Amino acid sequence: MNPVKMKRGNATRSCAWLTLAAIFCSSFYLQTLSGQSTSQPTKKQDPPIPVRFTDIRKSAGITFLQDSTQTEEKLYLETMGTGVAWLDYDQDGLMDLYFVQSGPTELYKPAHPLRSALYHNNGDGTFTDVTLKAGVGGEGHYGQGVAVGDYDNDGYPDLYVTGYQRAILYHNNGDGTFTDVTAKAGVADEGGWSTSAAWMDYDKDGYLDLVVTNYIEWSAKNNLWCGEHRPGYRSYCHPGNYKGQKIKLYHNNHDGTFTDVSDSSGVGKPEAKGMGVVVADFNNDGWPDIAVANDSWPNFLFINKHDGTFQDVSFISGIAASEDGRYEAGMGIDAADLDGDGWQDIYITHLDFELNRLYHNNHDGTFTDATFSSTARSVQTSAARSLVAD
Repeated sequence: MNPVKMKRGNATRSCAWLTLAAIFCSSFYLQTLSGQSTSQPTKKQDPPIPVRFTDIRKSAGITFLQDSTQTEEKLYLETMGTGVAWLDYDQDGLMDLYFVQSGPTELYKPAHPLRSALYHNNGDGTFTDVTLKAGVGGEGHYGQGVAVGDYDNDGYPDLYVTGYQRAILYHNNGDGTFTDVTAKAGVADEGGWSTSAAWMDYDKDGYLDLVVTNYIEWSAKNNLWCGEHRPGYRSYCHPGNYKGQKIKLYHNNHDGTFTDVSDSSGVGKPEAKGMGVVVADFNNDGWPDIAVANDSWPNFLFINKHDGTFQDVSFISGIAASEDGRYEAGMGIDAADLDGDGWQDIYITHLDFELNRLYHNNHDGTFTDATFSSTARSVQTSAARSLVAD
């Protein structure tokens, strides 16, 4: 799952339960949305389904806290929260939890080590922190998001953790432990600011490949001063002040290594400011395509051409911008057939009082911004991930 983006202008320390709450609430909202009808305005709507969630973080034994690494210098990294993933890492039939942690910066040196956390599901509503035993703490790594997939087909899910300056690939050893195989695999994304990732078999060879979204060319050395030049008035800058990075696509070589095919495939050609990615078959040809939510930059849609390459149809598809032609602060993205017509629609969440956007699939390679007609127009102050589930 991709990182959570804080409101530009101020960042605060956040807790893991906020991330979980966002996942569950987004899921319920989209389920309700998919059942609504706009073709007959006078039709009586079904009564709302009463749903109540209880915060059981403490009773479940989840003690993880995400560190915002906040400083007065307003380092851009501080605007980013981190991701979380459900996975059955030990294949006992119960879903375990992995939380991604931030890390130290040039100006922020925590008194205690910062580590990501893996919690084993005990089967009784509680979890046990097995991070140290599993070897997935990633101490010193400024993590962002996480993608789960069995890249070597051994039956056990592996972890790819995105982050600032580098990413980490953890191979599941099948005995409750993981091994950092990033260097061997060739997927470190060195120098990149990777935010999100997704596993996909883009060439249908039976092995999962890896697509990685990268953000902007930022470092502590080029951290611009935004806001008034007086004490207490400095703010976080807009991504428009920085050049974007490129999307990465890694092909699985079936031997534990990957080849960077970003340029040859076409997905690495345009400048990006990627925050979220979703893989789905948007044209119903049986091949997985790639959609990317960019921050204050045109969103991407890459259609799989079945020959190892992708066609960039971002603008002609209609998802690059909002209905009124604006490039919004794309954060999270997901796909689902919301109206039951057999075609995947796209939902994108945004930041800073922008509308979430629902793009309806028109079955002809184009999408229509159906945000207002579907009533999916809730104004967001800090939306970072969308999730569609039943």
